[in-house]
Amino acid sequence: MEDKKITLRLNNKKQSGHGIASFALGITSLILFLSAVGISAFGDRSTDSIALTIGLVEIIGFIVCLVGIIYGVIGELSKDTFKTFAHIGIGINLVMMLFHVLVIIYGFRG
Repeated sequence: MEDKKITLRLNNKKQSGHGIASFALGITSLILFLSAVGISAFGDRSTDSIALTIGLVEIIGFIVCLVGIIYGVIGELSKDTFKTFAHIGIGINLVMMLFHVLVIIYGFRG
Protein backbone atom coordinates (compact mmCIF):
# COMPACT_ATOMS: atom_id res chain seq x y z
CA MET A 1 0.00 0.00 0.00
CA GLU A 2 1.35 3.39 -0.95
CA ASP A 3 1.32 6.19 1.57
CA LYS A 4 0.28 9.36 -0.15
CA LYS A 5 0.68 12.70 1.45
CA ILE A 6 -2.64 14.43 1.75
CA THR A 7 -2.52 18.20 1.44
CA LEU A 8 -5.27 20.71 1.74
CA ARG A 9 -5.25 23.54 -0.78
CA LEU A 10 -7.67 26.31 -0.17
CA ASN A 11 -6.90 28.10 -3.41
CA ASN A 12 -5.06 27.67 -6.67
CA LYS A 13 -2.67 30.57 -6.22
CA LYS A 14 1.02 30.20 -6.98
CA GLN A 15 3.96 32.48 -6.36
CA SER A 16 4.41 35.05 -9.09
CA GLY A 17 7.27 34.20 -11.42
CA HIS A 18 8.06 37.89 -11.81
CA GLY A 19 8.12 38.26 -8.02
CA ILE A 20 10.59 35.39 -7.70
CA ALA A 21 12.74 36.97 -10.45
CA SER A 22 12.62 40.30 -8.59
CA PHE A 23 13.77 38.59 -5.39
CA ALA A 24 16.61 36.82 -7.25
CA LEU A 25 17.73 40.08 -8.87
CA GLY A 26 17.73 41.76 -5.45
CA ILE A 27 20.01 39.05 -4.07
CA THR A 28 22.22 39.40 -7.17
CA SER A 29 22.43 43.13 -6.57
CA LEU A 30 23.41 42.50 -2.95
CA ILE A 31 26.20 40.17 -4.11
CA LEU A 32 27.41 42.81 -6.59
CA PHE A 33 27.45 45.45 -3.85
CA LEU A 34 29.40 43.19 -1.50
CA SER A 35 31.88 42.35 -4.25
CA ALA A 36 32.43 46.07 -4.92
CA VAL A 37 33.03 46.61 -1.20
CA GLY A 38 35.46 43.69 -1.17
CA ILE A 39 37.31 45.04 -4.19
CA SER A 40 37.52 48.42 -2.51
CA ALA A 41 38.74 47.00 0.77
CA PHE A 42 41.28 44.50 -0.50
CA GLY A 43 42.29 45.91 -3.90
CA ASP A 44 45.43 47.89 -4.69
CA ARG A 45 44.21 51.47 -4.62
CA SER A 46 47.28 52.86 -6.32
CA THR A 47 45.88 51.99 -9.74
CA ASP A 48 42.95 53.58 -11.53
CA SER A 49 41.67 50.20 -12.75
CA ILE A 50 40.33 49.42 -9.26
CA ALA A 51 38.18 52.55 -9.27
CA LEU A 52 36.97 51.72 -12.78
CA THR A 53 36.13 48.15 -11.74
CA ILE A 54 34.19 49.34 -8.69
CA GLY A 55 32.32 51.88 -10.81
CA LEU A 56 31.36 49.29 -13.41
CA VAL A 57 30.19 46.81 -10.76
CA GLU A 58 28.08 49.52 -9.12
CA ILE A 59 26.53 50.63 -12.42
CA ILE A 60 25.70 47.02 -13.28
CA GLY A 61 24.21 46.61 -9.79
CA PHE A 62 22.08 49.72 -10.30
CA ILE A 63 20.76 48.38 -13.61
CA VAL A 64 20.01 45.01 -11.98
CA CYS A 65 18.04 46.88 -9.28
CA LEU A 66 16.00 48.75 -11.89
CA VAL A 67 15.08 45.52 -13.66
CA GLY A 68 14.29 43.90 -10.29
CA ILE A 69 11.94 46.73 -9.35
CA ILE A 70 10.18 46.48 -12.71
CA TYR A 71 9.74 42.71 -12.28
CA GLY A 72 8.51 43.25 -8.73
CA VAL A 73 5.87 45.71 -9.87
CA ILE A 74 4.76 43.34 -12.62
CA GLY A 75 4.55 40.54 -10.03
CA GLU A 76 2.60 42.84 -7.74
CA LEU A 77 0.06 43.60 -10.46
CA SER A 78 -0.47 40.00 -11.55
CA LYS A 79 -3.78 38.49 -10.52
CA ASP A 80 -4.41 35.23 -8.67
CA THR A 81 -0.83 34.93 -7.39
CA PHE A 82 0.81 35.30 -4.05
CA LYS A 83 2.70 38.56 -3.74
CA THR A 84 5.24 37.65 -1.03
CA PHE A 85 8.29 37.43 -3.27
CA ALA A 86 7.23 40.53 -5.18
CA HIS A 87 7.05 42.52 -1.91
CA ILE A 88 10.40 41.23 -0.67
CA GLY A 89 12.02 41.74 -4.09
CA ILE A 90 10.85 45.34 -4.35
CA GLY A 91 12.11 46.04 -0.83
CA ILE A 92 15.54 44.50 -1.39
CA ASN A 93 15.94 46.22 -4.75
CA LEU A 94 14.98 49.64 -3.36
CA VAL A 95 17.45 49.36 -0.48
CA MET A 96 20.22 48.09 -2.73
CA MET A 97 19.50 50.83 -5.28
CA LEU A 98 20.03 53.38 -2.52
CA PHE A 99 23.38 51.79 -1.62
CA HIS A 100 24.49 51.66 -5.27
CA VAL A 101 23.54 55.31 -5.81
CA LEU A 102 25.41 56.37 -2.67
CA VAL A 103 28.56 54.57 -3.77
CA ILE A 104 28.32 56.04 -7.28
CA ILE A 105 27.84 59.58 -5.91
CA TYR A 106 30.70 59.10 -3.46
CA GLY A 107 32.88 57.86 -6.36
CA PHE A 108 32.23 61.04 -8.34
CA ARG A 109 32.96 63.23 -5.31
CA GLY A 110 36.09 61.50 -4.15
